[in-house]
Amino acid sequence: MSDKTKKIGRFRRIAFRLLGPSMSRAVVRRVLRRRIDSTPVVFPADLSRCSEILFILPADRIEMVYQLENLASIVQKYKKATMTFICPKAHAPLIGSLKNARVIEYDPHDFLIYGAEHARVVNEVLNSSYDFCIMLEKQYTLAHLYIVGISRAHLRVGWDDGDSARFLNIRLVATQREGVSLWERNLETANFLDAKIGDKRWGVKKTTAEEVSKLLGEHGIDGERTLICIDLASLESCYGREWCERLLKTLKQKWPPGQYFAFNGFEGENNGVNIENTSVKVLPPMPVPRAAALMARTNLTITGPGPLLGLVQLSGSKTVPILTHEQAAIYCRKCETVLPALFSEKPGVETIEIAVKNATALIAQKH
Repeated sequence: MSDKTKKIGRFRRIAFRLLGPSMSRAVVRRVLRRRIDSTPVVFPADLSRCSEILFILPADRIEMVYQLENLASIVQKYKKATMTFICPKAHAPLIGSLKNARVIEYDPHDFLIYGAEHARVVNEVLNSSYDFCIMLEKQYTLAHLYIVGISRAHLRVGWDDGDSARFLNIRLVATQREGVSLWERNLETANFLDAKIGDKRWGVKKTTAEEVSKLLGEHGIDGERTLICIDLASLESCYGREWCERLLKTLKQKWPPGQYFAFNGFEGENNGVNIENTSVKVLPPMPVPRAAALMARTNLTITGPGPLLGLVQLSGSKTVPILTHEQAAIYCRKCETVLPALFSEKPGVETIEIAVKNATALIAQKH
């Protein structure tokens, strides 16, 4: 991008800040008025004939993980179509293994409208013509809406907070409903598109599974045993080092040290634990696909709120999440492999006792 173009882009972003969100969207809508398909959407629409589909995926890691089942259902519905995924670089490995998939990566920190990163993505989107645009990014910005507009897709669906008029012509509105988890809410996109929701899991590559087996061996962890993973990065970040040491001390009294290990977060995060002062074997931070493969190899995971909780539930493995009642209602599936240890304000010794009791009960299950 030339210096002149950079200056123009910077000037436009300053102007948008001065105009405010509402006026900025109105300006962009006017700029794209000839590109946005204004033909009324008529239902029932024959979506099966879509040959080119554009997906705009969430930047937030937790939201991305909790969208995977929804995304898998939609992909299965339109498996004959050519699919383009716009996603952060960190999420690209999750998508790269799909057939007929074209991945456009971007850096979320630099994804500003009329910026260099945004201009590059725009140019790549303009190289194709789309029948259908699905925006799974709920925390969308003007940069995301601009991509929706230039897609020229006749059907443009996504979650709406009241600011996406004209950009999205099929808008899903979130309402407060008691007892509806994040899993269920996200799956409403698939339900709306009549995509069958079944037992299909988001798989990992065979090579990634082999890498995890090798990693366990390198850290002296016997993969043939009943393995217990402690999401120490999440638990220590949320509940403190002292409380986590109490948890580990209690686990030592219940199971031999070689039977459990600690997960030290994801690549690119800054909430890892201090390995030198940890009384348990700690695996290094890893990308999301490798963490997913690890969860598939693990018999039980004790975790806190975060993306690993989503991955372990997606893998179908057993888990004891340590959460508040409100967090459990949002993030937990209602199934026999998920047995949360709940607390109201702050976890204490009794919370540890509940977690170990629940872990023991889950490990005793035959399936």
